[in-house]
Amino acid sequence: MEPQSATKAQTAPAHAQRPMAGMARMARMERMAALRLRMRQISLMAAGALLDGVSATIRRLPVHTRYAVSDQIIWTLGPLLRRAERVAEANFARVVGPAARAVAARSLRNYGRMAMDFLASRTMNADELLALVETRGEDHFRAALAQGHGVIFALPHVGSWDVAAVFAQAYGCKLTIVTESDWATELVAGSRLAHGVTLAPRDQSLRPLFRALRRQECAVMLCDITPPGVQTAEVPFFGAPARFPLGPARLSAATGAPVLVIMSVRAADHRYIVEAQPALLPERPADRSPDRTARAHDADTAAIAMTAAIAAGFERIIRAYPDQWYPYHPVWSTPTPATTTNDAPDAEGARMAGALADS
Repeated sequence: MEPQSATKAQTAPAHAQRPMAGMARMARMERMAALRLRMRQISLMAAGALLDGVSATIRRLPVHTRYAVSDQIIWTLGPLLRRAERVAEANFARVVGPAARAVAARSLRNYGRMAMDFLASRTMNADELLALVETRGEDHFRAALAQGHGVIFALPHVGSWDVAAVFAQAYGCKLTIVTESDWATELVAGSRLAHGVTLAPRDQSLRPLFRALRRQECAVMLCDITPPGVQTAEVPFFGAPARFPLGPARLSAATGAPVLVIMSVRAADHRYIVEAQPALLPERPADRSPDRTARAHDADTAAIAMTAAIAAGFERIIRAYPDQWYPYHPVWSTPTPATTTNDAPDAEGARMAGALADS
């Protein structure tokens, strides 16, 4: 009897071991994922500490010396930046005509200086940051905030968008910033988090934006670049159609929050001017048609109109400070003047609808 029992003990588990093997593999995968996460956290901590040290050193340098260093770095990296410079030159040709090459070169130089300013500001406290900023358009900001739905900041890649955070913080308004999800962004985010900023990764839930606006806070969106999966519209931009994301307009319509186009540029005295343009207000519920199809059409029309208004606000900023614009991606993809929305799957729209339902 005992040998038979031994045989059963040897053969029976072979079938039962399959789910156990699967569980073991899952456990190994979980351990590896936890290890990768831990290594990522360690690398971010180490890189963050290094950046803090660099920031403390840069802050001791005179501004002219700081910019001389950044100019030399940009010059040294020139061969690696040639493609970005050519793309920028093609974009600037529509903005400044024959001066495009010179403006593209100055744009790269100013990008380096902006990066140097960002590093210097990494370890500054709020009072030190405020001393570097001249705010304008405060009445527009206060009026928008008084609406009671929070405020959406729409910014182009001009000047230093990180410095723009000071505008809201000067008035005690907390910020939630839409960001990308990658290691470099997380590293840069360390300084933002230290200044009381909340981050909302673009490819994750948008609930933090809805909750921030419901708390009458500010949501910040850089919206002159269209990442994959984002619904866009072609709107006039320097006399030709260019694609802009519809996200800020959709968010405004869903929450009632006004949109403020924000400028943050470096002045001749090396301080930053942060200025808010007059608020763009969403369509009021009373203005909407009771018919569902007509309502959807009206919503699309309103979103495109607000997006066009945002693009017009960006155009005013770029005309005034062309060499502080960083257009290192193709802006105009087609010469046709038609205004249309794209037919790509609206991943952002789906996340927005889910966030609105759950927030």
